[in-house]
Amino acid sequence: MWLGTATREVALSASQEIAALRDAIRDHDRQYYVEATPSISDRDYDRLLEQLKQLEAAHPDLITPDSPTQRVGGEPIEGFPKVSHAVPMLSIDNTYDMESLRKWSQRCCDTLGDHVNSEGRLPGGFLAEPKIDGVAINLRYEGGQLVLGSTRGDGATGDDVTPNIRAIRAIPLSLREDDAPPLPPVLEVRGEIFMPAAEFQRINQEFQNAGEEGFANPRNATAGTLKQLDSNVVASRRLQFLAHGRGEQSGDRLASHSEFLSALARWGVPTSPLPRRCESIDDVWTLINEFDAVRAELPYGVDGVVVRVDRYDLQEILGTTSRFPRWCIAYKYPAEQAITKLLKVDWQVGKTGKLTPRATMEPIFVAGTTVQHATLHNLGEIYRKDIRIGDTVVIEKAGEIIPQVVEVDQSKRTANSLPIKPPTSCPECSGNVESEQDAAGKETARYCMNPECPAQLRERLIHFSARGQMDIDGMGEKMVEQLADAELLNSFGDIFTLREKRQQLMELERMGGKKTENLLNGIEEAKKRGLDRVLVGLGIRHVGSTASKVLARHYGSLDALLDASKEDIQSFKVSGKESGIGPEIAASLYHFLHSDVGQHVIDELRSSGLTLAVSRSTEEIPNQPFAGKSFVVTGKLEKYSREEVHALVENNGGHASSSVSKNTNYLVAGAKAGSKLTKAEKLGVEVLNEVEFEELLKGKRSIPR
Repeated sequence: MWLGTATREVALSASQEIAALRDAIRDHDRQYYVEATPSISDRDYDRLLEQLKQLEAAHPDLITPDSPTQRVGGEPIEGFPKVSHAVPMLSIDNTYDMESLRKWSQRCCDTLGDHVNSEGRLPGGFLAEPKIDGVAINLRYEGGQLVLGSTRGDGATGDDVTPNIRAIRAIPLSLREDDAPPLPPVLEVRGEIFMPAAEFQRINQEFQNAGEEGFANPRNATAGTLKQLDSNVVASRRLQFLAHGRGEQSGDRLASHSEFLSALARWGVPTSPLPRRCESIDDVWTLINEFDAVRAELPYGVDGVVVRVDRYDLQEILGTTSRFPRWCIAYKYPAEQAITKLLKVDWQVGKTGKLTPRATMEPIFVAGTTVQHATLHNLGEIYRKDIRIGDTVVIEKAGEIIPQVVEVDQSKRTANSLPIKPPTSCPECSGNVESEQDAAGKETARYCMNPECPAQLRERLIHFSARGQMDIDGMGEKMVEQLADAELLNSFGDIFTLREKRQQLMELERMGGKKTENLLNGIEEAKKRGLDRVLVGLGIRHVGSTASKVLARHYGSLDALLDASKEDIQSFKVSGKESGIGPEIAASLYHFLHSDVGQHVIDELRSSGLTLAVSRSTEEIPNQPFAGKSFVVTGKLEKYSREEVHALVENNGGHASSSVSKNTNYLVAGAKAGSKLTKAEKLGVEVLNEVEFEELLKGKRSIPR
């Protein structure tokens, strides 16, 4: 039925008014967050938003997902699904002095060769900007609309926190069209979400008034806020965002990073006003020193300056390592120090049984927070620094987060200062303690030798479940603590019997049906991780991730590893070279596997159905078919995660890389493959889809030698 004329006029008027209000609110957001020139008060802004809410309530058919009223959802979410990054979110390498900064600059010049001018300078120079102490985030826009917000995670996979991202007013839900340059069809904006100092103080005061413990620092507050299951809480905490980088981008590319930041501002994305072009590394050092004198005046935390080669074509030539770009580096300012008095030392038990000393001091304010406890690292450090109870000590925050004792002020030592006595039995279980010495025979650490020590076991369970080991979705530190306190988790095997205790899980605090099912599904997925992840997850002393991969590849199964002697484990070779598994690793591994506790753990894991072999069959795929071949993965795959493809490549003798180069043999490309696909095609790298990769894996497709 057609609407009558009067009704159509009312609807048209409401539509126009809603559109005008939305445009006005977006303009005010842009003025506040992008241009830093607000033209109305917060109260007037709230009135505009309330007008829009009332109009949309009267005309719900006119509500759109990008409306300013749709930032916060009505119902709390159950959790955060994992999402693969189209372009890895790499870390940035750090430097702490001018000499290292100059060496980095020289490496760039040496690699770029003929691109360097006669004065030894890079065309386009460097771009330097403050390094904000916040949480890295990736924002994906398609057709100018925000479709995804994800955390960095492990660099390849992060958490989908889109509902919480939408609640942050500083982040635009839709981008502004601009002809110069045009808005890309797909644009991933990377930046830092942070909590201003004033907001941090306000929130902690609220916690204090309620008799609760607040956040340790603004970065922790930001990370904790982003993991809230209720986006209304996120909205109430007034987080801010500044863009500093890019991920996947389609369409025309700009020539430099400075041009990209300028374009982001025109598209309505907040960027810092502080980046500066520098012609030489000496200019960069001048900027670093100038900024150090004023950074404390900023309303948010800054712990360094990020320096990058500005031109994108030069960045492409410099490339990346598996961990960080070669064209970028972060200068970190020295940590703030303070002087206080050491009152006592307690000893904590870690997952390997190592006893770690923890200092209690007279409270002191340093780097934005009041500090009363600090790490002393280990017994060897106590002896080396000659730290005694009653000493006046210098402390600093390592990475602006973890307090540590740097040195003792010997001039203020009194006759009442007492040597620190390490425990002769475990402070948690009273079990036997053994000491560890260095090559010179000096004691460096002590270990609790009771594998059933409650504190040790709890730390091992946290380690076992974490990302990089069994990666059990939903089983973080707090969940392990909660399950252990409820006596549902007392061993590794108990993790895999939790499905039988589903009703008890649901009765725990903050555990609904959906959250319980997500946890149980995460546990089922963990069963398929493979031998190397199990080995590193068990927290066997000296056996890290690299050793676990080497052992898993060589022996193929846990049974084969159990049959090996200690001498075999430390002496086998890989491709004619030493394996890197020395006597210390071999002795520790062999002792664990053949101990009563180790045998009990293995029996539990076997009965739970874990995969205790590598994810390949030596009969089906002989002689490691990918040996000498380099693979890169990009885009979204249907059957495999990026991590799983990397594992398959490495288990079959190949090398998994994060960036395409002339040395790449294959690019495995899924949906929405971006710049890596373009570069691979340009370099003539063979591109495989998921089916073709499987054919290669199963020997149904020939591999050139």
